[in-house]
Amino acid sequence: MARHTTPPGRQPPVTASTSRDRDPGARCCCEGRGDGRGTCASCGQRRGRVWKLVVVNGMSHEEAAERMELTPEGVRRLIHLEADRRDLKRHKCNQIECEQLCAFVVHALEHDGLSITELAHFLDMALVDLKRQLGMLPRKNGRTQRHVDVATASRIVVALGRAPHELEGC
Repeated sequence: MARHTTPPGRQPPVTASTSRDRDPGARCCCEGRGDGRGTCASCGQRRGRVWKLVVVNGMSHEEAAERMELTPEGVRRLIHLEADRRDLKRHKCNQIECEQLCAFVVHALEHDGLSITELAHFLDMALVDLKRQLGMLPRKNGRTQRHVDVATASRIVVALGRAPHELEGC
């Protein structure tokens, strides 16, 4: 099997692994890319591993740095990044509870004098599908839906003639 080599007079390309090999405390390989895509999978794994060692298992920063071949400052930085990621994930709102949406719909229907059948017609949905989306009827597998994604909830609220921001979390 032929081994790929760099032609004479050219430098080998710098990759994340070669930069970390030279400087164990180096920053994330994808930090500073500025493309808005976040971190790469390998850096995410390093961040998660450091979090587990220090926060979950109670290891000191120095011990984790030694085990992961990083500097203690690099470990602190990775823990800080993971704490930020977990905090953002906790505040992410991409689902709304069906009970909340159903209560909003029932109140709007009573206030505006519409029926749920008319709402289903405005949404171009079958009545049974709308009731399943709202958690009023069990789905085909027998379970009642507990959450609706924000796009679906917004669509239902707009069909009622309301602004999506009137439904909390939408």
